[in-house]
Amino acid sequence: RSYTMMGRQEEGQEGIIPIICKDLFKKIHETASDDLKYTVEVSYMEIYCERVRDLVNPKNKGNLRVREHPLLGPYVEDLSKLAVSSYEDIHDLIDEGNKARTVAATNMNETSSRSHAVFTIFFTQTKQDSMTDLVAEKVSKISLVDLAGSERADSTGAKGMRLKEGANINKSLTTLGKVISALAEVVRRI
Repeated sequence: RSYTMMGRQEEGQEGIIPIICKDLFKKIHETASDDLKYTVEVSYMEIYCERVRDLVNPKNKGNLRVREHPLLGPYVEDLSKLAVSSYEDIHDLIDEGNKARTVAATNMNETSSRSHAVFTIFFTQTKQDSMTDLVAEKVSKISLVDLAGSERADSTGAKGMRLKEGANINKSLTTLGKVISALAEVVRRI
């Protein structure tokens, strides 16, 4: 079993994202009833050289904009969100998205991912109270991030565009590290 985010699209070689999706649909099938219904929607995007691209709809070639909603926080404008009804739907969607993802060979890795990817699951539970006939809805969102590999420039033999990609990857990973450190410091103070 793989513990990378994506793993391989083969039985027993799946990564954390496919495993979570598989388990989610297993739980849905075990617990769904007339009173309790579930819907699952997903989006998949990559961040490459500080540009955001839709992997669910690769024809949407433009650089998508990140916006700030006053209540919901940051979101990506015009990002596709697809309803899925089984793990197989997600498997196919991930497979197509991964084909559209930016990869390149370096000395360290034949198919090095040159982008960060964010796979988001929107999970809605709808429960109907049989006594009052009222419907309650609970919406959850989980974003699973597959970070691009961090490789030293001199080890990769990168030049030109590969070198620029590596610089962007390292810059974003450094920024992420600073954010995590700042959050950890806040938690320590509490």
